[in-house]
Amino acid sequence: MVDTAILNWTLNQVLSLAIIMIRIGPLVFLMPVFSYSTVPTQVKALFSLMIALILLPVVPISAENLPQTTTGFTIFVGCEFAFGAILAFFARLIFAATDIAGQMVSISMGMGMAGVMDPQFGTQVSLVGYLWNILALLIFLSLNGHHIVFNILVDSYNWLQPGTININQATYAGVLSGVSHMFVLAIQIMAPAAAALFFSHVAMGIVAKTVPQIPIMIVALPMNIAIGLIFIGLSLSYLLPLLAKNFDMLGQSLKQLARGMGV
Repeated sequence: MVDTAILNWTLNQVLSLAIIMIRIGPLVFLMPVFSYSTVPTQVKALFSLMIALILLPVVPISAENLPQTTTGFTIFVGCEFAFGAILAFFARLIFAATDIAGQMVSISMGMGMAGVMDPQFGTQVSLVGYLWNILALLIFLSLNGHHIVFNILVDSYNWLQPGTININQATYAGVLSGVSHMFVLAIQIMAPAAAALFFSHVAMGIVAKTVPQIPIMIVALPMNIAIGLIFIGLSLSYLLPLLAKNFDMLGQSLKQLARGMGV
């Protein structure tokens, strides 16, 4: 049965709901977890609608913010989409770091040809990168990282009026800083396994020179895989606090980035 309160909605309430969904939609469709291609589009759309209905009586939105002309509406949608896309891109940098680290470690282990299908992008990724990506996703959800993103989204209505965005030098600097930190984080994630594999390669090279009778290519491949898997397992206790620290920093960086785009 249809709720009578919905039937009593005015046009201003419907337009206010549309304004909220224009900002929420791109963020939901592009942010971690929900951006996976395995999540149906209908689920993403209904989730965006549900969040918009929750935020409607909370955020300071008026139907007067919606432009009346086609050009103005296009600019309005473009600004809102850019805001959500920048936040989603920034939030996914940590997950990209796990992919880069896993790819480098897999190549060092001799598993560069082996891969699995990534459901997020529909491309082939390394086994180690896929493992670390799943762990990062579980840590992100266990630390309520999605709550941090949505809290910043709600607060953004106090910093950034709908249909307005200020992409300045500070915004570019913040995004570039996040990208550079992604590579640093990738090195930190892969450091234990990569260091062990490096010394393993050096040792195998010395053995190949000193004892040429040993079929080093046959011996090195399973040994490198075993060493890599052992140190990947040992590094899991080191991975948890590292990713937890970076997700905490992500919340602060997203807040500064969103506030900086306000005008």
